[in-house]
Amino acid sequence: MIGVMKYRLLALLVAVATFVLPLIALAKEDEETQQLEARLEGYSTNVRLPHASTALTWLLISFLAVCAVASLFKNAKRTHLD
Repeated sequence: MIGVMKYRLLALLVAVATFVLPLIALAKEDEETQQLEARLEGYSTNVRLPHASTALTWLLISFLAVCAVASLFKNAKRTHLD
């Protein structure tokens, strides 16, 4: 009996969390309470940070691709004695 009640309580808690958590995540802050970035505070005008480039991401992807292709040419019969 108690095992069934624990199971039902757990199922109820999971169901409530499933329906409530997205509502909490969608709640947005007001413009008055919105926290600004510390680097931008104190300016009299509206200051924006420049958009960053994706060059480093492409370099990382290229490096990983080279590593993946290089591993294709590894000889499986090679030993540490070579």
